[in-house]
Amino acid sequence: MSGSLESINAYLSEYNADGLKILEQGLPADNVPLEAACDLVYALALTHQLDRVSDKGANAFLAHAQKFAWAGKLNIPAAPATPINVHLSAYVLGSLRLLAGAGRRFDAPFFNAAAFHVGEIIDETLLPRWPRAWGHHSWRVSHWVGGSASILQSLWALSPEIAAAQGLPSVDAVLSRADTLINDTTGLLKCYQSETIQRLFKALYKLRHDPLAGEVGGIVHLHWVNYSEGRLPYKQAAELFQRAQQLYWSEPFLEATPYCLDFDIVQIVRTSASFDDIDSRTRDRAGRFIEDIDAFFSNRLNQSYALHKLPGAIATQHEAALILGLDKFGRSEMEPIDIIKRAGWI
Repeated sequence: MSGSLESINAYLSEYNADGLKILEQGLPADNVPLEAACDLVYALALTHQLDRVSDKGANAFLAHAQKFAWAGKLNIPAAPATPINVHLSAYVLGSLRLLAGAGRRFDAPFFNAAAFHVGEIIDETLLPRWPRAWGHHSWRVSHWVGGSASILQSLWALSPEIAAAQGLPSVDAVLSRADTLINDTTGLLKCYQSETIQRLFKALYKLRHDPLAGEVGGIVHLHWVNYSEGRLPYKQAAELFQRAQQLYWSEPFLEATPYCLDFDIVQIVRTSASFDDIDSRTRDRAGRFIEDIDAFFSNRLNQSYALHKLPGAIATQHEAALILGLDKFGRSEMEPIDIIKRAGWI
């Protein structure tokens, strides 16, 4: 173990010891945010270290997650339970998929089929629900649109017998309905009604963020599920690729530090590209993503770096390695993982 992996593990041990106790020792830790527990599962998965999580640890993670009420009333939470949103619910289920995929055995059921209310996240026409007041904020809305589809996918993946018994719609049926939310010209989400208001929103959004990054980072959340279901090419894939590639050239990262936005862009460049799109310049940039993130991990991974950014940063390296067709990448010579194929969400 050397290089960036050594730095990642030192960071996890120093600043996230309580969360590791859940996974490694199977101990309760009420002070650990649920999102942080999921971050640790993904970080260990992406660094090929899920062997550090025992069956006891996996069950402790599930017990920790069951303290909260998941979207759609899917689980059997401890009472009283704080509800969590669609995004975090999808992240919990993605974490469980990673643990189950690594062979961890669970003693308690994930879901409470008797209380299912999937209608909270998918409407009667099979369209994912989202707060209509946020329709102009593509990145925010996308967590509901893509997250709902990801939750449904995880239900079928983790408990197909329950999903069938509950008469849940197929993932493909929901994704087909969600296709209607994709702009026929741009390939981006269109969950708003007024073009005038949308232009005003983008002008205001630009004061703090790149509107294009918000829009491409938005459609990504839906396309994760399309990709993992093999629904390729994406609707208006060529137009989407061109927009994503405009962001892809940002160096060294999309913003000040590497995180999930870098993964969003690199992953959508890879999965929306045609054969001829991945040219030598695109490959060179993928190599620099790996190198720059390795350097960041080795020199700047400290307390000021939020844990939630770490899985996205590591996953960016994996995506870049997949673009390059590498068997191993980076200073720690890790094998690339297609995390969306495994978990359906990140």
